[in-house]
Parts: sequence; C-alpha cells; structure tokens
Amino acid sequence: MKSNRLGLLIIAATLAVIGLIVAAVQGYLADRHERQIRAQGVSLSHSLALLPFEQLAPGEGQRSVLHTAVGAQRSEGFAYALLVSPSGQPLVEFTLPGTTLPVAALPIEPSGWFGERTLRLSDSGQRVMEFLGPVMRQGNLAGFVRLGYFADPPWGGVEQLSFAGLLALPIFLLAPFFYLLMRREIRPLARLADQLAQADASALPAQAARATGTAMPGTDPLGEFVERFGRFLSVTEARMRDLETQRLDALASSRLIAYDKGKVEVALQSLPDGILVLDDAGLPVFANASMEGLVGLPPEQIVGQPPKQWCKVPALLAFLLRQRMQSGEVALRAMQADIVLAGAPPRFLSLSAQPLPTPQDRRSVFGTLVVIRDSTQEQLARTAGADFVMQVSHELKTPLASIVAYAELLMGDDGQDAGLRVEAVNVIHDEAQRMAGLINNLLNIAKIDSGTTALKRQRVHLHDLLVDAFESQRQGAVGQGLDFRIDVPPNLGAAALDKDLFRIALNNLLSNAIKYNRPGGFIALSAEEEGDQMLVIRIRDGGIGIPPDQVERIFDKYYRVADSRPGAAARRGHGLGLHLVRQIVDLHQGSISVDSKPGQGSEFCIRVRKLSAVYEEAMAA
Repeated sequence: MKSNRLGLLIIAATLAVIGLIVAAVQGYLADRHERQIRAQGVSLSHSLALLPFEQLAPGEGQRSVLHTAVGAQRSEGFAYALLVSPSGQPLVEFTLPGTTLPVAALPIEPSGWFGERTLRLSDSGQRVMEFLGPVMRQGNLAGFVRLGYFADPPWGGVEQLSFAGLLALPIFLLAPFFYLLMRREIRPLARLADQLAQADASALPAQAARATGTAMPGTDPLGEFVERFGRFLSVTEARMRDLETQRLDALASSRLIAYDKGKVEVALQSLPDGILVLDDAGLPVFANASMEGLVGLPPEQIVGQPPKQWCKVPALLAFLLRQRMQSGEVALRAMQADIVLAGAPPRFLSLSAQPLPTPQDRRSVFGTLVVIRDSTQEQLARTAGADFVMQVSHELKTPLASIVAYAELLMGDDGQDAGLRVEAVNVIHDEAQRMAGLINNLLNIAKIDSGTTALKRQRVHLHDLLVDAFESQRQGAVGQGLDFRIDVPPNLGAAALDKDLFRIALNNLLSNAIKYNRPGGFIALSAEEEGDQMLVIRIRDGGIGIPPDQVERIFDKYYRVADSRPGAAARRGHGLGLHLVRQIVDLHQGSISVDSKPGQGSEFCIRVRKLSAVYEEAMAA
C-alpha cells in the first residue's frame, strides 16, 4: 500500500515538474519571440525608410522593393507590411492570407514618425506589434511604412513540440525507472527489517546501534543510491544546458545568416544592372529583377535552368557558356564583352564576368558573377559625339574658307573695288559671328556640364529684356520676308535671373524660329503673368514644325531634327542650341515645353518664377 502511494506521489511530482518546465519554456519562447521581432521590425523599418519613395511604390507592372525586403527576412511572426500615405491610405500591401489589417491613427509630429506600438486585429483579437518608419520624397513626408508582427509566439509548432518533448521525455522515462530501481534497492532492506523484527535477539543490537549513532548493516546501499542519483541528475542537467546552448547558438547563427543573405539579395535586386550568379557548372543560382528587362524572362525562369534553355541571344549564350569550369580548373579570369541585340533601334549590352573565390582558398572559385549592363545610351552618345565632331569641323571649316577666300580677294587687285570690299567685310563679319556663336555655345555647355557656372541673379524687368532680344534678332533677319510680332505688356513683372545666360536662351530660340521658318512665315513673341507666382514666355513661329517622333528628343545633346527641304543641310544646326536652352532654364528652376505640328509651326513655352513683392522690397533695401 505504501509502495502504491509512493508511485502515485512520484507520478504527481513528475507531472508537476513537467508543467513547470512547459510554463518556463513558454515564457522563455514568448520573451525571445518579442525580442526577435523587435530587432527585426526596428531594423527593417529604418532600412526601408532610407529607400526612395519611387522604389517602395513603383509604377504599374513593377515589383516593389517592399515585397522583396519583407520576403527576404523569413520571420515566423510576420503579419503584414504596408506602405500608406500620410493620411493612412494604403499604397502597397503585403499581408498573410486571412489577416485583417488593424485600423490605427498615424503620428502627426516628426518625433513620432519612428516608433512601435501594440495593436489588436479586429477579427481575431490577436496582439500585433507594429513598427513605423517615415518615407520621404524630395524632403517631404510621402508616407509611412507599417510593419506588423504577431506579439504572441506560435505555440504547438514542430519546433516548440520538439523542444517540450525533449524536456518531458527524459522525465517520463526516468520516473518509472527510478521507481522500479528504488523498489529493487529497498526490497532487500525491507526483507532484512522483517527478519530483524521477528528475531528478538536482533532488537538489542539495533537499539544499541541507534543509541551509539553507528549505521546498521544495509543502510550504505541506500546512501550510495541517493548519491549516485544526485550525480546523475547533475550530469543530466549540465548536459541539457549544453545542448540548449548549442541549439540556441545554431538557431541564432542560422537566423543571422538568413538575415544577412536577405539584405544582400535586397541590395542586388535594387541594382539597375542585370546581376547573374553562376555556379561552377554554369547554372544560374541567382538573378535579380533587372534581368527581366534585359533578356525578357523573370528571375524564377532563369535560376536553376541551363542557359541554353532560356537564353535566345547567341552572343550572350556564348559568353555564359564560356564561364563553365572544366574539371581540374583552378580559377577563371575576369572577362568583358560588348554585344548588340537586333531590333529597331538596336540595343547594346556590356557584359563582364568576375570569378568568385572561396574565402578559404583564394586560388579556387565556387562560381562567377556576371553583370549585364545596358550601354545603349553610352553607345549612342559616342556615336553622337563623333557626328558632333564632324559637324563642328564642318561648321568651322566653312566660315574659315569664306573668310580666307575674301581675305585673299582683299589682298589682290580686286580689293581696290569699293563694292567688293564692303561685301568682303560683311561676309567676314557674318562668318566670324557664326563661328563665335558656335564656340560660345560650346563653352557655355562645357561650363554648365562641369558645374562651374554660378548664376549671377539680379532683378530683371522682363519687358526690356524680351524687347531687346526680339529687336536684335529682327534686325538680323531683315530681307527674309518674315512677319515679326511682339506682345509683351510694359507692366510685366520682374524675375531674379542671370541676364546674360537667359539672353542666350532667348537668342537661341528666336534664331531657331528664323532658321526653320518658311518664306512669308511669322515669328511671335509674347509674355504674360500666370497667377501670382509664374511668368510665361512664348515664342511661336509658322515654320516647318517638328515631327511628333522627334519632339521628345530635340533637347538632347547633339540631336538635330531631320529637314528634307532643299538647302536644309546648310541651315541644319549642330544640336547644341536647344540643349543649352533647357540647361539654362533648369538652372533658373524653371521649365520649358514645346508644342509643334509639322507644316504648321512650333511654340516654345518658358515658365520662370516671378519675383515676389517681399523679395523686391528686400533687394531694394
């Protein structure tokens, strides 16, 4: 009967210990879960707040960096990720299926833009820890990043059950084992006690032994058992602590590696160039989102597939196949190549391959990093630069030939003719002015491109500047049969401009209107105030106009509009005038637009900020 009570007591004690252990494990997991999601939420919200608004909220058909960053963290407690406007309107959503977003007010003061708060889901009532981060665009608040994580750790998962089972199983196994072992060890002592009780002669030695404090025969085995049991528990507890420490270290290392890998992948996904990582067999193991725009396939259709199955460009395929390592090969050399993709217009790609050495041995590599960059604009710029050199050479050679020819006439006998001398001087003057205009445009563009141009703003009365520039161009076009019209009110507001630079922009627009006009055409200059802040200048002509497919490129450097009219080659510009106009307008924080129809003429519109009354009073003081 006493043995049964002892067994029940052991079982009850075992269940109590298991309950305490499970409660302790649950408390530990809850605390660890909260620390983990706080570290992840704060780090990720701060990282996303540093990204441009356009990457977090891209255009239609583009993947948001928010999806890539949240998908890379692999957090068990993740609930949702939002990009919302300052008023709370969702712009980009990334939530777990079945999760209802909590409604909460957004902070107004900048001191509360970064932070965390605890909310509850409206449908399930689960606690959610939410982390906030502001998203800026051009120095202004454009929205908030809201990251939600479940505050309570998931209980009953494979990992928690395995861990609780690891702790409970030894206790369940040890309890009956210890019980049977104790009964086995105590059974001889019980039999000995029964024999001593039956023998009268044995009572006196037992009483004497108790009186003198000496141990009775048979008590040492029980003491040894208790001592061995204590040592076993100590060793078991120490071993369990070591195993738990190792498990936590391994878990922390794996989480850290996964987080670092996620950050690297997010950085690679954000690059505009195509990134492709090949293993030693030449198979892609990573491809960023930019590859889709270069080869026309999403990354998931590239990774793990041989290049022959997805690469349809022969030159690119040959380059990728050269990266495959042969057996026994120690390392690969860095390679570069330029290829052309057929099309209208053709595209140019610059390829570079860099071997990836192993950290342990720099002489061996485990793969290759391939960077694919779209160099179409660079190639077009080189081609345009070469054309520009040829054009400038022609522009300088033609007036120089005229100057030399008329100079030789003046030095000869024909130079005595007064009419010829007047004609020669006029031609030499005009050609010198033409050369000076080209050189001045080149110098001004070079200064603006190098960043050495400093605006010398001053209060400029636009009426006087516009009238002066208009009259100067009109005098130079006398005899061409053009109708010049000007409509500039005398009370037009003033602006803070660099007068010399802005005069260059006006001269280029007016001279183009004259150059690309038609016999009997017109040139109109008008200006007006638009609201209380802007001044609008319009230069309109009745010339040949600009084809619709070339309107967007007329402000590009070296670009010249095609003109099929007879003698157009002599009037064709060098592709610098309108480019210089846009740069000058941009320097004044203004804007320029064009509206043109072939055969009907063009209208260029410049908008600059009007000089406010407060600023005028400050300048006058």
